[in-house]
Amino acid sequence: MSMLLRKYVSARPPWKSASLRYVLGLIIVAAVFSASCGQFFPSAGTLVAISISPTNPSIQLTKTQQFTATGTFGDSSSKDISSSATWKSSDASVATINSSGLATAAATGSTTITASQGNISGSTTLTVTTQSTGTLTISCTGCISQVSGGFTATLASGQVTFTANNTSGQLVSPTWSSSNTGVATINSSTGVATLVATGSTTITAQLSGASGSVTLTVQ
Repeated sequence: MSMLLRKYVSARPPWKSASLRYVLGLIIVAAVFSASCGQFFPSAGTLVAISISPTNPSIQLTKTQQFTATGTFGDSSSKDISSSATWKSSDASVATINSSGLATAAATGSTTITASQGNISGSTTLTVTTQSTGTLTISCTGCISQVSGGFTATLASGQVTFTANNTSGQLVSPTWSSSNTGVATINSSTGVATLVATGSTTITAQLSGASGSVTLTVQ
């Protein structure tokens, strides 16, 4: 191509050739687009977003809360990056957090919990309260059996739904979390759990200091 351009230039001065200017313009545009393409279309392995669960939980003084960081990548896939993310609490006097995402309450108040990797980050708010306002009773729709403190579901069922009632028997809308997202993930708002693999996970519901938890075993 360079030989053709040299011949074309020698035949016609470039300042007199609109066609040559057009061709050179296309080459420049193509070069700029190629250089910036990676910014607009991230590769499959590029981390593009981080989400943290549970969302905006509340815990009592001296209690702990395990957070999970889920990374979304350029090919729209996602995976647990809790162990490789950098965790931070905006107010360590309210709650500290370790390298695996486990927060420990130190004083009443609120703090922002952030998980980051490179220049990508996600955050949620952790509220620490003084005392419990009761225990939440958890039920499961779609589970095949219930034992003391837990439920069993089959992997083939795909999804099950958890609900919670307060001490007055009223149906409430808590924040849901799963301790092992490799076994089951759960929508923090709806309580719909997606079964991922066989094993066990702790399903927790939290609302204004009240909480409840059960073990979900996936077979």
